[in-house]
Amino acid sequence: MLSQLSMILCEMPELPITIDVLSLLVATSFVASMLTASVGIGGGTLVLAVLVVTVPIAAVVPLHSVVQLGSNTGRAIMTRHHVAMSLFRPILLGAIVGTLLAAPLTAFWLNEVQLTLVLAGFTLLVTWIPMPTVKTHHSHHNLLFSVGISFVGVFVSATGPLVAAYLRHQATDRKVLVATMAASVSFMNLFRIILFSGLGFLWSDWLIPLLAMVSAGFAGTLIGLRLLGKLPERLFQTFLKLALTTLAALMIARVL
Repeated sequence: MLSQLSMILCEMPELPITIDVLSLLVATSFVASMLTASVGIGGGTLVLAVLVVTVPIAAVVPLHSVVQLGSNTGRAIMTRHHVAMSLFRPILLGAIVGTLLAAPLTAFWLNEVQLTLVLAGFTLLVTWIPMPTVKTHHSHHNLLFSVGISFVGVFVSATGPLVAAYLRHQATDRKVLVATMAASVSFMNLFRIILFSGLGFLWSDWLIPLLAMVSAGFAGTLIGLRLLGKLPERLFQTFLKLALTTLAALMIARVL
């Protein structure tokens, strides 16, 4: 048995990260998906922050997009009957337009230090700055919002908290919010992945870590949906803010 396990390990392709880092990323994906599904708070930002301090900076946004696609797609499928189509349709169209508008600017991609500082700043922004209250039911507002947030998402990826804040007062209840947000963010991430593929990102190098993280995220979603509305949201928000602030500090320390 041990000899067979050794053979399997030897035959595995070389990973771009260590086993310890892979284990951390898998655990983070599980916890983040569970939190997002159960209490609707920044699991995607948590995954982004951990990626920034553990993997090459050029891979952060592409990897985060795939992990969030896996997590949100599973959640969208399992809650599909609660998706508010009147909200989702203009957001879907806006996601296409916003991603296309951002594509030409990827030629001016930031260097490692600049991108790390931008991601650290964005993490602190969505962690500590109260999201504005938006109370609108106009489709053209949803379309414009989606264009803007999808444009920004090409560069920072973790726009889930902004999408949640925007939809929070339009969704009729928590289940509609979770479902509509999951469907919207899924397609935003899908369009980013298509863009990064066209830019030549080498997905094959990251296949095993991505499969492991997506699987863990799906498992976290299954558990999180069972806990939907049952966990103390305020307590988790406090711990999450502390964790994200610490990770943002580590991001900054990484490049200074």
